[in-house]
Amino acid sequence: MTQGSANPSERVRKLFALARDQEGTPEGHAAARVARNLLREHSIEVAGLDATALNAADPFERGEVLLGGPRMWRCKLLTLVSRHCECVAGYRAGSGKGALYGRRSNVSVAEHLYGVLSRTMTLERALLLGQHQHLGESGLARKANDFTMSALLALEIRLKEMVQEEESKVSTALVRHSRAGLREWMALSGHALSQEVPFGYSWDAGGYQAGYRLPLQKAVDGR
Repeated sequence: MTQGSANPSERVRKLFALARDQEGTPEGHAAARVARNLLREHSIEVAGLDATALNAADPFERGEVLLGGPRMWRCKLLTLVSRHCECVAGYRAGSGKGALYGRRSNVSVAEHLYGVLSRTMTLERALLLGQHQHLGESGLARKANDFTMSALLALEIRLKEMVQEEESKVSTALVRHSRAGLREWMALSGHALSQEVPFGYSWDAGGYQAGYRLPLQKAVDGR
């Protein structure tokens, strides 16, 4: 792994880490904007490279992610974010830990998005729990699951719409490298993942609306 501030993808990683740590502050917003601009410039520079040169400039890697808790909805959120950023997500249910596999710059974007979105979803879920204590333990658990998974359904739709919008113009948000070769790299590196476990839930209107309150555009644009 190349070190030093001269390496664009390493600078992107450090800036996104600063943006996560300083979220909601002018410093955090500025770091996210600079990281996004640097990522766009870097993506344009490497777009014409052959596979060997691309792998040297922006190598595949595995990034560790602390999910913030063992709830399965966090695993689902990590999966949605990873797909949007041309990565692959891995996790062990109940561990509160996950992993992202992809190009270094893409992993940095996915880590940033997951951090912003998971914190907001945690707040939305906490508000719901506080408002429905009368349901009892089992009823509250079902309500929370339906609410959260419906919110993630809305987020999934928004992410797909964002991709469609960006494909029709020069991207001003998430500029992604092709992940061609990622699965091969994972196999050669010994990173084997099992099939994603399906998540059962009933559609919840309040949760779906909450999914549209998640600060997706703010996280992407660094506003």
